[in-house]
Amino acid sequence: MLFTFCLIATNFSCTTKSLDEVKPIHLDDIHFIVTDEEAAVTFFQKHFGAREMAHPGERFDLARFLSLKWQDPTITITSIGPYKDLPVERNQRWLNAEVISPKAEKSKPVYGAKWLALAVPSIKAALKELQEEGAVISEYKLSLPLEPDTPAFSIYGPDGFEIVIVERTEKEFGAAKYSIDHIQFLVEDVEETKTFFEKIYSAQSAIQENGTISLKVADANLILSAPKVFDINPKDVSFRKKEGTIRIGLDHLGFLYGDVNKAVDQAALQGYSPIFSPQRYIYKNKPTVYTFTAFSAPNNINIEMVQVDGRVGPHSYYMD
Repeated sequence: MLFTFCLIATNFSCTTKSLDEVKPIHLDDIHFIVTDEEAAVTFFQKHFGAREMAHPGERFDLARFLSLKWQDPTITITSIGPYKDLPVERNQRWLNAEVISPKAEKSKPVYGAKWLALAVPSIKAALKELQEEGAVISEYKLSLPLEPDTPAFSIYGPDGFEIVIVERTEKEFGAAKYSIDHIQFLVEDVEETKTFFEKIYSAQSAIQENGTISLKVADANLILSAPKVFDINPKDVSFRKKEGTIRIGLDHLGFLYGDVNKAVDQAALQGYSPIFSPQRYIYKNKPTVYTFTAFSAPNNINIEMVQVDGRVGPHSYYMD
């Protein structure tokens, strides 16, 4: 099917392109759940130059959309639930789930997102600026599993979740200070998780070595590593509860699709079923522009599929 869509911010452009409705278009939701929403938004704005994106239709009071670079994957900030403006069934996860803090994971790792990595043109300049701004450094020299010689360090993000800063001298940043680089996952079985992303989310494998695999899913770089890569004993890693574990910090990802129902049908042909059937997102008792569903990756890591009426690309409007 052909879609014509326009992307508007500081510049205006209109493009006609072929869209494969059963493959992800864009990483639309790097979803952080935080104890202090305003503090988390301020953190990304102050340190990384994040700009807030407008909501399609009625504004959601429970979510803030942030962009570090035009057309980059979006960071979503949500406070701890339950939420009064959602249906009872959407709040059920808060009644049954175990809530885990990143600070607790320092002594007890949990399978799932280990860090969010951001790219910068100069690691030296970024370190100096972040220190001057009062950011707390976690590791001054961090070794990336597949790129041990690439300069990187890490800081503590909202609620102590780890944010890694990676030097990418070859990348185009435009007016942005930072850009999304990759999401690092800690997984029990690298091959099983790779297969999940390949069959449901059309992932393409890039590099595989020593217990780590890099995947390309739409415009996102996902890195999957076994515990041994970080010198972690698998016996010391906690599993997410099947009935639900909510991570304070980076809780889950959501990919944008042209047609969620068709994508779910395609996944069924591969033998995978969603956690719940595609449904319209209801807010304040009214349907929104969002249709979504989610699949459970190995170790009960949720990855969402999202469809947005009238949008088949990244968020297009800045709040400012």
